[in-house]
Amino acid sequence: MTPTRIALRTALLVGTLAIVASAPARAADDGDVKDFLLDNGMEVVVIPDHRAPIVTHMVWYKIGSADEPAGKSGIAHFFEHLMFKATTHHAAGEFDRAVSEIGGSNNAFTSYDYTAFHETVPPSALEQMMGFEADRMRNLILTDDVIKT
Repeated sequence: MTPTRIALRTALLVGTLAIVASAPARAADDGDVKDFLLDNGMEVVVIPDHRAPIVTHMVWYKIGSADEPAGKSGIAHFFEHLMFKATTHHAAGEFDRAVSEIGGSNNAFTSYDYTAFHETVPPSALEQMMGFEADRMRNLILTDDVIKT
């Protein structure tokens, strides 16, 4: 199995690194990894790592530059950037501002066979991050004007 396939298997779609501040420090591979499938087909992987009082929430889409049609290179990366635009519930930039205001960080990347979005925030903000990701997954506004800018 290739390193890419291993990464996809362990962090496919949603990888949540749950870290509890009051827990004793221990390695990420302490045997508590949880992997399950939701009714909608989304795979969820939870990998506890108690070394710091933060969580990293990740959403991985199984699409990347390998899926682009001939002569249309760059579409996957372009779409990654569009995912930071407005949704029906949040203005463009609101997600980034919310993460920044709580001292977190967020970003995204596109690879050959996947596109991923991630946030590192205090544990108390995990539910909010999941809400933002679910919102942009369902309610992204993609009009001609948005795509042109």
